[in-house]
Amino acid sequence: MRVAVVEDQPLLQDVLAAGLTSRGLTVVGRARDATEALLFLERTEPDVVLLDIRLPPGHSDEGLCLAETVRARYPAVGLLVLSSYAELHFAQRLLGMQEDARAVGYVLKERVGDLGELIEAIRRVAAGEVVVDRHLINRLMSRQRTSDPLERLSPHERRILALVAEGRSNLGIAEQMDCRVSTVEKHLSSITAKLDLAPIGEATRRGVNVRVLATLAFLRTVDSSAAAAGGPR
Repeated sequence: MRVAVVEDQPLLQDVLAAGLTSRGLTVVGRARDATEALLFLERTEPDVVLLDIRLPPGHSDEGLCLAETVRARYPAVGLLVLSSYAELHFAQRLLGMQEDARAVGYVLKERVGDLGELIEAIRRVAAGEVVVDRHLINRLMSRQRTSDPLERLSPHERRILALVAEGRSNLGIAEQMDCRVSTVEKHLSSITAKLDLAPIGEATRRGVNVRVLATLAFLRTVDSSAAAAGGPR
């Protein structure tokens, strides 16, 4: 697998490149900003670009802007964005870049400390999946709310909803939960009814981002409602 690394901190860039290479991936390009990245992308087209969300010169959303440019110019290239913070609006922006967004991921930089999880995310993105960091989802689901509709769900249902938000397919959820796909489908129907959501059944490759975005939007709306009511977040 061919991977490009866009990271402005030299030490972290070295760590990423060395770690990926040690696991058999080929690092075909390294850059510290968008300009450098676009230059080597003209010469080589990697399977996945791993990029920091905050790059020079402003260290705000340059990584996302670069991701949008790469997707427009090289639609076959997967995009895995790294962030130091659990910023839901950035994840939603990434997944909403286009109607049929695929091969995109948003993970926290702390994932670099677990190379196995980072490699799994890269491989999932390369395979065309949508990936959202499970720690971001866990933080969203565990927040205290004055009125929490998630309390209507059983522990199994909460876990399945979290896996949906991570971008897992029904088969992927079944493998994680060690159960049958039909069991996952029954739980999804129950979740839909209990939370009064639009159906969140199977995710096709074209539509996986739709149900991920819908689930993230629901979790964010719940938080917004709690904040408006004056409750803790």
